[in-house]
Amino acid sequence: MGAIAVSKTDETQIVKLQKTLRIPSKAGVIRAALKALERQTERETLRREVQESVRRCAAADRAENRELFGAGIAASGSEG
Repeated sequence: MGAIAVSKTDETQIVKLQKTLRIPSKAGVIRAALKALERQTERETLRREVQESVRRCAAADRAENRELFGAGIAASGSEG
């Protein structure tokens, strides 16, 4: 793979991060950034999956509660 063209602003930011993080090469800074983005993407995907699962379970719980509540009223009305 060849070189990646970056703007002067990006180059300055990479060099600044390289010095701040004490990473020996610019490519190392890019690798670190890619790993961080990958972890962030994985966490976001997991968060969405959990959120969707909670939504599905909540809907099922509400339906079950309606059934149980209805059965409870019917049972208490027949005891009288």
